[in-house]
Amino acid sequence: MIVKKIKNPKKSATKGTRVKRLMDYIRAPEQENAKEKCLYAGARGFLSDDHAAQKAEMLALAQEAVRSADTINHYVLSWQEGEQPNPRQVEEAVDIFLQELGLEEHQAIYGLHVDTDNTHLHIAVNRVHPQTLKVIKPNRGFDIEAAHKAVARIEDRQGWQRERHGRYQVKDDGDIERAAHGRSGPRPPEQAKCDMEQRTGEKSAERIAIEIGAPIIKAATSWQKLHQSLAEEGMRYERVGSGAVLFVNEVGVKASRADREASLGKLEKRLGAFEPSQQPHMAERAPEPVQHDVPGWAQYIHGRRAHTEAKQGAWKALKQRQEAERAAQVRRHRKERAEVLQGRWKGRGELRNALESILAAKRAGEQAEMREQQRKDRAALREQYRPYPDLKQWLRQQEQPELAEEWRYRANQVAHLRGTADTAKPRDIRDYTSQIDGDQVRYTARDQKGRGTEAAFVDKGREIDIHTWRERASVLAALQLAEQKWDSFDVSGRAQFKALCVELAVEHGFKINNPELQAQIAQERQRQLEARVMPRTAGTSPTPPSQSRTEAPATPLPQSDELSARAYSRHYRDVMQRQAGKVTDLSRVDAMIAVRMRATGHTQQQVESALRLCAPMMHPKVAVRDWDNYAQRTAAYAFGADGQRQGEELKKYWNQWQRLEARPEEPSRDHGRGRSR
Repeated sequence: MIVKKIKNPKKSATKGTRVKRLMDYIRAPEQENAKEKCLYAGARGFLSDDHAAQKAEMLALAQEAVRSADTINHYVLSWQEGEQPNPRQVEEAVDIFLQELGLEEHQAIYGLHVDTDNTHLHIAVNRVHPQTLKVIKPNRGFDIEAAHKAVARIEDRQGWQRERHGRYQVKDDGDIERAAHGRSGPRPPEQAKCDMEQRTGEKSAERIAIEIGAPIIKAATSWQKLHQSLAEEGMRYERVGSGAVLFVNEVGVKASRADREASLGKLEKRLGAFEPSQQPHMAERAPEPVQHDVPGWAQYIHGRRAHTEAKQGAWKALKQRQEAERAAQVRRHRKERAEVLQGRWKGRGELRNALESILAAKRAGEQAEMREQQRKDRAALREQYRPYPDLKQWLRQQEQPELAEEWRYRANQVAHLRGTADTAKPRDIRDYTSQIDGDQVRYTARDQKGRGTEAAFVDKGREIDIHTWRERASVLAALQLAEQKWDSFDVSGRAQFKALCVELAVEHGFKINNPELQAQIAQERQRQLEARVMPRTAGTSPTPPSQSRTEAPATPLPQSDELSARAYSRHYRDVMQRQAGKVTDLSRVDAMIAVRMRATGHTQQQVESALRLCAPMMHPKVAVRDWDNYAQRTAAYAFGADGQRQGEELKKYWNQWQRLEARPEEPSRDHGRGRSR
């Protein structure tokens, strides 16, 4: 059994935000992590059994401590795999824990969660005494020591298996004593580093700094001797700001994390003022396994590093090449325009305008071709460099499942299914030829055989007349030309024509200025989103007629992505209806939707997948946008501190959002002490 104290993830958060978020998480963890469930919950020291009232009570008492920014302590007790405490044992464990910390009279809320192979108990305690209103420091500030003593008592009382390196143990007479190994050995790396070690089997830089660097620093008798010994081990000690960083190869570790005696202040007291290294060379440190008896690890880590380096190099090269292509195209277009329009045009303005129109059409066609090709190149590269498997997956692939089971951890990666590029090329301005006619430029379809010479549309300088406005291809080509000339534009004509323009504008990202069409544009975005999501999720639904000639059959989505995509669609419709279609920054809409989906229980990977699938349909066309990166950044915002704060401020709408997604509401929970779910 182990115990951890969870730091406040947002120290700048208000007491209200801290109390509400933590208490809601303990009662309903599935709102933040769909895989995590609360098996049992209880509370101590409250007048009410209602969860909302308990939050108000804890907040009111916390606010009595005006000089303390955070009066809530959050602890986690975790049982070993296979151990499952019952409600009576949970209540007894809470009794022992609070008594050992001297907080048995304080407000506390607790919940037994399960999301991995281990069951764990979250306990949140208000350090403000309900009678004296004083802020208590458990065990005079050494609350972790008291928590470890409580763990030893719980293990002894309930018969749980002790941890191999448990800090305390219970003697035969019932007293607590520190285990013989309790103070021996270096401190472990931070949890995030340990998690990465579990995934890859490779020692983290922090562990190497603790195991190798710290003893060298302690044994050093001068700064130059320290630098020399570290360089031989592939490390270096550098002053950074007012502190110091210990580098393992090129990965920095805070010096005090390696050892308290390795801090800059401690070393300057022992070795004198800091002296920079004079070592010309530093040895290259090879990767080291956490466990040396894993067959094939060297092959795995070599393949992983080679894959990462190749992927980074390929993406860097592709990015540079595509940027160079775009820059070269811009330069070529400018040169062509300058060459065509050079000289004096006095008295020939109509001809100049006609040439401008032709050049704009040519630029639009070439840019469309380049974007299409670059999009295919990026998709091919993503397919070529799929994520490298973690050690457990790799061992299974090597048909060594017994070794894979030794690397027990929770894997949260979600596989994403991506379809191939469109096989049918859409008909657009590239399929039309231009002909100057006085002060106008007439555009005719290239394959217009036996249909006379009537132009599909005519560029008149300040406006474009579309004669074949019932033909989708003609309207698309005209809109592409208009975008090149004016960036944004107004449309006029019959309602049927405007509806077609709205549909194409949403599909291709054109910017229509008409105020009366903005609500229709928002509705069309929603319709196209649903039309795109539903066939992909159903797998067998027919393709919409407007897309049957331009899109390949969609690949069915995994069930989790299907639900997330549908949720995005419904939230988008709700947000746009509330804003009456007047939202100008759709990235803010996506951020709001991501926050909503987090609140309703979607994981960060599911939110990212929904954004990657749906957001491109909703946004006006951008010259270059990496939608994978956009989805990652938006999902990261929603699951970060800012998104968490925004979600907490809108907590009262969570149930409404769940109903919007048509998700089954959670059964009502009893919030009093000792009531099981």
